[in-house]
Amino acid sequence: MGKILVPIDFSKNSTIAAQYATKIALENQDELVFLHVFTKHINKYANFVVHGEKIIDPTVQESQDKLNELVEEVKAKSPDLTISQLFDEGILSEVISKETAKNSYKVVVMGTKGASGLESVLIGSNTYDVIRECQTPILAIPSNATVYRKDTVALLTNFKPGEIEVLKQAIPVFGKNFHLLLIHINKLEVDMKVLDKNLSQWINKIITETGIDDVSYTVKSRTYFANSAERIASGIQTMIRDENIDIILITKSRKAFFRNLFSENIIKEMAMGIVIPNFFGRTDANTQIPK
Repeated sequence: MGKILVPIDFSKNSTIAAQYATKIALENQDELVFLHVFTKHINKYANFVVHGEKIIDPTVQESQDKLNELVEEVKAKSPDLTISQLFDEGILSEVISKETAKNSYKVVVMGTKGASGLESVLIGSNTYDVIRECQTPILAIPSNATVYRKDTVALLTNFKPGEIEVLKQAIPVFGKNFHLLLIHINKLEVDMKVLDKNLSQWINKIITETGIDDVSYTVKSRTYFANSAERIASGIQTMIRDENIDIILITKSRKAFFRNLFSENIIKEMAMGIVIPNFFGRTDANTQIPK
């Protein structure tokens, strides 16, 4: 049993993420922690009322009431679940980073939405900020993910040890009973016979170190993608559709992922335009994997 942190802002997106997290928690007997982060108004008198000598922001109590209602709804459908609540003030990414540094969570599950319209861009940006700053794995849930499926889980691979670390972080969340599809982008145009050998050896290493034994791979040429971040992210989304992938795992190490991909802004495009749940795992040396 572990803990799953779910940021809640009462939007449709966060509600869908909460439902998705609930299904994971039920499968693993995890505790759900619903987190609501609020920001005080610049004008402290704008929405405040006076009770005796105290000045109280009514939106805080409204948020608490809404979160209580959400918890009751989830408990009514899943009475065996353990659910707790957190309220905090500040910037979402900073609050989540502080909370996950203080307490052990196996994953943060949060909603996002494709980049169409101002609201969507803002929601995507919040998710992107959390992905960038948080040490705990992030599972970003798009608004269309109303069903929890994990028949095929994909991993972007370049034969790096950090990819196995991300797999180990994903196992407490998704288990091992899924088909793992490795996706390799052949940027250097390596001969396919060499790649086949390398991938076969890599699969054996994955099986040995993780116990995941249903593994296959697909290789895409660099010509499959254009050079821009938008087109690379779009190419990844096309692969997701073509291969019928349910969840994709993405390695987020500072040395590899941030230098090679973040500099091209791909991670932001992925966070703001996802079509399936994206699991962003970190591979820093001090990463601890909750059981």
